[in-house]
Amino acid sequence: MQHDNGTGRHDEAAEKAAPATEVLARIARHQAAGRLDQALELLDGLIAQHGPLPRLLHYKGITLGLRGAPEDAEALMREGLRKAPDDPLQHLDLGVLLVGQGRADEAEHLFRTATELAPNYGAAAANLGALLVQQGQYGEAIRQLDRALELDGSNVDVLTNLALAQLRREGRRAAVDVLYRALAADPLSARAHGLLAGALYRLERHDAAEHHARRALELAPESTEARLHLANALAARGALDEARALLLEAAGRPPAGLAALARLVQLGKVTPQGPERALVAQYLERADSLEDAAQATLHHAAAKVCDDLDDPDRAMEHWHAANAISARLHPHDADAFAARAARLRAFAAPALLARCSGAGVSDIAPIFICGLPRSGTTLMDQMFSGHPQVTAGGELRAMPQALHEATRLRAALEERLPEDQITADDFAQLGERYMDLVRAEGIRSEYVSDKMPSNYLYAGLIALALPRARLLVMRRHPLDCLLSNYTQHFGRNQPFSADFDHLARAWTVFDDMTRFWQEALPGRVRAVSYEAVVQDPEGQMRPVLDWLGLDWHPAMLEFAGASRPVVTASQAQVRAPLNAHAIGRWQRHARHLRPLAARLRAHLPPADLARCGLD
Repeated sequence: MQHDNGTGRHDEAAEKAAPATEVLARIARHQAAGRLDQALELLDGLIAQHGPLPRLLHYKGITLGLRGAPEDAEALMREGLRKAPDDPLQHLDLGVLLVGQGRADEAEHLFRTATELAPNYGAAAANLGALLVQQGQYGEAIRQLDRALELDGSNVDVLTNLALAQLRREGRRAAVDVLYRALAADPLSARAHGLLAGALYRLERHDAAEHHARRALELAPESTEARLHLANALAARGALDEARALLLEAAGRPPAGLAALARLVQLGKVTPQGPERALVAQYLERADSLEDAAQATLHHAAAKVCDDLDDPDRAMEHWHAANAISARLHPHDADAFAARAARLRAFAAPALLARCSGAGVSDIAPIFICGLPRSGTTLMDQMFSGHPQVTAGGELRAMPQALHEATRLRAALEERLPEDQITADDFAQLGERYMDLVRAEGIRSEYVSDKMPSNYLYAGLIALALPRARLLVMRRHPLDCLLSNYTQHFGRNQPFSADFDHLARAWTVFDDMTRFWQEALPGRVRAVSYEAVVQDPEGQMRPVLDWLGLDWHPAMLEFAGASRPVVTASQAQVRAPLNAHAIGRWQRHARHLRPLAARLRAHLPPADLARCGLD
């Protein structure tokens, strides 16, 4: 938040006996330099000479606030505002004072009033936008910050706040563009370098992410955020030891210490001699003082420590606590999810498939690796990264984005447009947009693997838009897969993962969709067992490659040492040689999984039900 000593819309000349401009300028210089006693002395002199004019009360209030007397500051600023209620500057600076006291709702009202009084007052829009980012109101924050940039396009604080709002809304590419603008305005902005590192990391541009993270750390050597961003980039390319060292430096130090600790415990098995246990215990002692989202992060980290140290009961207590918080913060509408899946199946009826086939884009042959999260999609993608004809694209957002932009298809899916008005050209446009988005990632190869898990929902649309596309649907033991989701801190990204009932319903939807697409799209959809791939990778991959029309390459089994970066919850696992440690993990937690197993009766054999204590 920023104070503004500008004029806003209030006409200070209208105040009788206006103080000399040069004296006010001296006061502003004293404030900026921290010479607050001198500033107060000059202000008291002006008030004695000219009386308690609104702006003088206002400036004295600002000075007292800077001096650490917020109550006295607020009293003076409110008196100034009472005398000049149409002065946007008074509203703005009082709002900044209240933000510092944690009184965001009152500050928001003042900022909004300032923007109404002076629509072209950039500082008011900037401060309102910054506050809305803090409150999680990202859509309106972006609108306010865009407006502030129209009025001052080089304000680095506005640019970085806008980028942060875009990142929270998953607008990573837009955020990258904005952050490059911020660095053009101020190449020494550590915050811009740090945010850019985070955005580039999520876009899997790891060399660039590492560069900007290192630059942020050079500019702000004590920054825990910069260490966290650099560690993420290093871990993504397999430099796990260096990443752990950075995370250990940052763990426990605000403001990103807890995030660093959570990442640290995920990058390898915690040992009794390791520092993670003590660090987690320190946070648990003051857990009640943390915000809800931070408490969820802490409980997930504590659960991982307990699980690694062979205390599954205590681990499950922490996972339950973490997910109870996540379920409250990020509600999941299981009915809406199931209805959407049913609508996608109904839409891709045989008549539509027959009527709209034959179009689409054949210049690219995507290999969609999909399924529920934690089902082995990352493993399969890494194996394809060793094939010389395939570019492993990672979790591409190309298909979800292309579908979002396909307004006619969306209208038909939402039953706002009759299905008989959908033509083969609608699917051709979908395929063209998908290919454009893939090419925008720098991928030029004919074959590209796309491991966005949720693409299994759209198999019918994909088949019509991309005739050469094939879908590999990863299947894993239901309890292993769903337990892995439950124990992973997805937050708002996978809200179904925080509740046993929602997990079971997600599995049922997934199973129904997979079976439906295999029947509706013969030769286009193939189910692959995660367990079978782990136990016999070559034996499983050879027929898959035959199905894709590709030759076998032994390099597909060398993914443990692959240089391709990985951005996934599975970073540490996919850097290790294949092993069966994750197979049957659910069994050590079987007693705690009884409620989940009960909801999955139709999908589990009697022996697994019995192990969970069910008849």
